[in-house]
Amino acid sequence: MRDELKKEFTRRITQANPVSMITILYDMTSVYLKDARAALAKEQKNQFVQEIHHAQDCLMELLNSLNVKYEPAPALRELYLYMHRELARAIISSSEEPLVQPESILTRLRDAYLELEKTGSFEPVMDNAQQIYAGLTYGKHSLVESIAQPVNNRGFLA
Repeated sequence: MRDELKKEFTRRITQANPVSMITILYDMTSVYLKDARAALAKEQKNQFVQEIHHAQDCLMELLNSLNVKYEPAPALRELYLYMHRELARAIISSSEEPLVQPESILTRLRDAYLELEKTGSFEPVMDNAQQIYAGLTYGKHSLVESIAQPVNNRGFLA
């Protein structure tokens, strides 16, 4: 994952609510799978395996965040475990064929969570995070993001 994407994901996480955190994890997983495909096309086996492991880490984070007492958590649990197994199969076979189904599932789940984000108003996960405003200033070739209210103790408050 490029540094630019890491910064974007970090910014999104600081502003995220519980539902959008799931969407972000889906997006991160998709990026890792895309990077894995690119590594395989370049015949970079070690990079391919590393990207798949990153995607599996995201799936494990999604799995660990489930509260299986409530629906649809048990079904999501099975989907995440299935995707994890398929990614392991991709590593073993060194092919991208096992990535097709997990990518399709991720896309559909992401779309469902995006719709859920629109239906409710959720509080941000992180209290005391800096507010970021895009569009207040412009750089020579890009939009510049401005951070308002610099704070020394950002993030979660204990």
